[in-house]
Amino acid sequence: MEFYFSGTIERIIFENPSSFFRILLLDIDDTDADFDNFEIIVTGTMADIMEGEDYTFWGNLVQHPKYGEQLKITRYERAKPTSKGLVKYFSSDHFKGIGVKTAQKIVDLYGDNTIDKVLAEPEKLKDIAGLSAKNREAFIMKLRQNYGTERVLAKLSEYGISNKLAFQIHDFYKEETLEIVEHYPYQLVEDIQGIGFKIADQLAQSLGIESTAPERFRAGLLHTLLTQSMEKGDTYLEAKELLEHTIELLESSRQIELDPSSVADELAHLIEEDKVQNVDTKIFENSLFFAEEGICNNLLRILEKENQNKYEPEKIEAALTHIEEEFAISYDAIQKQAICNAIQHKIFILTGGPGTGKTTVINGIIAVYALLHGLDLHKSQDLPILLAAPTGRAARRMNELTGLPSATIHRHLGMTGDDDTSHLDDYLDTDFIIVDEFSMVDTWLANQLLSNISSNSKLLIVGDADQLPSVSPGQVLADLLKIPLLPQTKLEKIYRQSKDSTIVTLASQIQKGILPPDFIEKRLTVLILKRVVNIFRR
Repeated sequence: MEFYFSGTIERIIFENPSSFFRILLLDIDDTDADFDNFEIIVTGTMADIMEGEDYTFWGNLVQHPKYGEQLKITRYERAKPTSKGLVKYFSSDHFKGIGVKTAQKIVDLYGDNTIDKVLAEPEKLKDIAGLSAKNREAFIMKLRQNYGTERVLAKLSEYGISNKLAFQIHDFYKEETLEIVEHYPYQLVEDIQGIGFKIADQLAQSLGIESTAPERFRAGLLHTLLTQSMEKGDTYLEAKELLEHTIELLESSRQIELDPSSVADELAHLIEEDKVQNVDTKIFENSLFFAEEGICNNLLRILEKENQNKYEPEKIEAALTHIEEEFAISYDAIQKQAICNAIQHKIFILTGGPGTGKTTVINGIIAVYALLHGLDLHKSQDLPILLAAPTGRAARRMNELTGLPSATIHRHLGMTGDDDTSHLDDYLDTDFIIVDEFSMVDTWLANQLLSNISSNSKLLIVGDADQLPSVSPGQVLADLLKIPLLPQTKLEKIYRQSKDSTIVTLASQIQKGILPPDFIEKRLTVLILKRVVNIFRR
């Protein structure tokens, strides 16, 4: 339950300037909560707070295990600041180069509504002796930033948006925040994590946007298309399915009944305006459509140089024999074929279930490639071989099994979340790229990876087609395996399995449709669960 507490800020206990998280001690003047103490700890996301000034905070009472009952705020409002409070605020650490005397001069010069007047007439600050041009500009910029943030928070709180979300919104849109929120409320669904369609729809309703407004239908269609793609793992939806899910969303959000043809008309407009893509009856979200197109184009670009730098089969076989002798290993016929094909082709796919020797073959490919190119595998930092995987855990495992440096695909590509993405257009500086656990790579990541691979580089894709696909849209590995143009080898013989374990063998048999003799057939889930529990208990 939400309560309000009004009072004076006695002390700022803690503040994080980067996240705007603050902990305050509030002397209570008024509250609607059943609260006996004269002061309370207030925590939450806030803009600049002035000690000694009056505020009203709204939020929920929570129990801290060490410090007792506290108010975790959702929003707040500042009373008109006093002259004394402004002097203390201006001379605080928030404003460099402003002492108590200079702060008092500023308050005396502008009088009532000092902050509003400073922002309206900043040139008057030139009349204050001892305030340098540098400190004056810094003071104005900081004041504009802090006051602007607070105004935005106050306005967003009127729309029922919590402080935490308000800071996210303001951090994303900066000075355009109120313009976007008040004129394009549905844009928040696409840009701000934590804001779903229904929150944006409530905001739109409070702004007077009708339930049958075209922009509402369009926002619902775009939101449904992306969320359904994410939930199902598909890169498209059938038009009929998209319309059904969208109408369900729109009607449940405002408790109304819509004419399906009106929503269908807006879908047609989105297609005409290239806001979504359609192929026959399939509707694609733009980024997914162009990512799939990019995967295709980049594969063709790399394969154009398939015949470049081909090796004589005899040389590959000789190198392979040398590796077998040096490391006292004997590859079977399928493994040898996989190693030779990976060396010979621009793009090669190696698949196989657990225990089928994928790592053994990868190490063989690396060793043969190094021998053919005169590379010293002990000088791993200088090798033109790049090892990657979609997750940190898979990358570390790859490093352990090969002895070579490995990192996530994101790290190799420089996808760190920085605003500067210009480096994403650069090719990876390497001759041979090996990517493991490719079944976990989604459509977006696969497109970015292939875009960054030079036509002069080789690519080895490794994975298990029977593993669960990526959590994001697309089954890229499964799709690549259906392309006859891409050479591939599937390892099926099981080499790695503990002495008493039958898990790998059983998994392999189930993949082939072979059921064990003691298989118990139950069709109802409840009966299956009951049977499993009974077996486990025995």
